[in-house]
Amino acid sequence: MPRKELGEILREADLITPAQLTEALALQRTYGERLASVLVRQHILTEKFAVTYLGRQLGVPPVDLSRTEIELSLLDVLPLELCERHLVFPVGIEGTRLQLAMADPLDRIVISEIEFKTGLRLAPLIALESAVKNAVIEARRAFKSGQRRINPNVQKPREGQAPAPAPAPEEMKPVPVVPLEEKERAVFETLAGTPLPQVPVPSAAVRVPAVEEVQTILVVDDDPAVLQLMEQVLQSRKYRVVTARSGREALTKVRETMPDLVVLDGMLPEVHGFEICRQLKTSERFRHIPVVMISAIHTGWRFAADVKEKYGADDYLEKPFEAGELLQRVESLLNRAPAVSPSSEAAARQQLKEGVVALKQERLDDAVTAFTRGLAIDQFNDLLHYYLALAYEKKGMVFHAIDHYERAVHITPDFYDAITALATLYQKQEFWRKAVEMWEMALTATRDEAVRARIKDHLLSLL
Repeated sequence: MPRKELGEILREADLITPAQLTEALALQRTYGERLASVLVRQHILTEKFAVTYLGRQLGVPPVDLSRTEIELSLLDVLPLELCERHLVFPVGIEGTRLQLAMADPLDRIVISEIEFKTGLRLAPLIALESAVKNAVIEARRAFKSGQRRINPNVQKPREGQAPAPAPAPEEMKPVPVVPLEEKERAVFETLAGTPLPQVPVPSAAVRVPAVEEVQTILVVDDDPAVLQLMEQVLQSRKYRVVTARSGREALTKVRETMPDLVVLDGMLPEVHGFEICRQLKTSERFRHIPVVMISAIHTGWRFAADVKEKYGADDYLEKPFEAGELLQRVESLLNRAPAVSPSSEAAARQQLKEGVVALKQERLDDAVTAFTRGLAIDQFNDLLHYYLALAYEKKGMVFHAIDHYERAVHITPDFYDAITALATLYQKQEFWRKAVEMWEMALTATRDEAVRARIKDHLLSLL
């Protein structure tokens, strides 16, 4: 039996009017948020009712984060960076199961990844996408102020506005409306991501306010003094500054924070800044991010022109530079930065899902094609690299597989499955030193003492 769409469920319960639904769908298309989140932000529904009906649609227990006090000690189990990346947030532990608020609780790939990284079984709960995002932001604020618990609440009354009244109790609802015709059904959202038709945006549509409007700048330099200077200069203009001191850390921070601009030193440990810039500018998902390259070694206008042409940098600064000059370059680029395509992440995720299905059905060429397409959109996606490596390994293309397992580990250094796959392949190819190195990495990537003991025994046999 096909699952009812969320819009249809809300219409049948008389919780929204046709006009409200049409406007919400238009705003959803414009701002890239899910229908339930838009309805809550517009004060048409309370969060409690929104997640209750989402839970009914999916058959998953709901959690109202606006009424849930969360202990931040849970983030010791599941790091905040993972929460932000996957739109999840831990809300409690019951026995050996981690209760996890998820924007998409049907995503088995994310569930599997979190289970092997935490060593816990998950109890997925459906939560509003906007509520999960707000929980991440509130957690960051709480850590800065020394608090140890949060109570996220997305639906705060607008200034000068009384709180929205709760919808009528279910037992008082009117008789359900007549089922919709098929041509009308097409406009309703499904949580699984069925494409919506183009809906014209009403001229008087109200902008959905962002949870946080502060622009984020990623600053990357291996010199602590330079890093601190740039951080202070940029924070003086109220930018949110994220820092990294190596190429590998920079790649991770780009994926986790999706910055509005990157200030990038050319010479970095592990991965050169010029290579990071090239990767960003050849990625569909990240190419919109302006990059300011800086260097004390390479100088002159000809070199600056070469960096812009060869690596795609938007601007180039020589060290030492004046604080005012840095701010001027940053503000100029931010003012002209193009908008992010809201479909790029979804497109990469769709390619990942299609590839995994093909892989399970042993359609290896189709799997490779799907994963390759996904990486053309987002080459910083560790799971795309991992599954592409798995497909290559099944095809007997060992060195292609090693290359992509390495990239997955490069992006996520504690990616246990990728590390152990690499260790096994290196061992089969009799690259003993690399195999030992990978098994040693695997030791630090797992908390399971039984697994650690087996790895130690295996290492001793290799040595």
